[in-house]
Amino acid sequence: TTLFRSYGGLPEECKLFNMETAVNKLEAMFQKAESDLNYIEKRVEFEIKKSHPDSPPSQENPVMLLEQVSAVKLRYKLFTTQVEKMAVEQKELIDDIQTTIANTMKMVQQVHQQTGIELSPLSEVERTALQQIEYSV
Repeated sequence: TTLFRSYGGLPEECKLFNMETAVNKLEAMFQKAESDLNYIEKRVEFEIKKSHPDSPPSQENPVMLLEQVSAVKLRYKLFTTQVEKMAVEQKELIDDIQTTIANTMKMVQQVHQQTGIELSPLSEVERTALQQIEYSV
């Protein structure tokens, strides 16, 4: 068994690095959703102004629709604020994990050097993961 596999499978930890990309994609999706909501709101306002105010649809009140769109936009803003906070916390967590892994690797290397135990060579995946950690720390 190699050193990385004995310490919780480092390549699995490296998947955390992809979370930042996922968060960025999620933020972009939220921005697009907000833009879409703004477009819908403007379109509804336009349609209301264009139609006769004396004959609103019998099933839905346009004013109520606008109020609902505004409420959805407010909830969306609150939600994006929460997602942004989570992204910051996630980044901090990733940084902490990277630092912990790097420090653990240094300690393990020191122990192996002091005890004279020979390590098995790292696989390509393990070398890549180690380089990513060392580069980010």
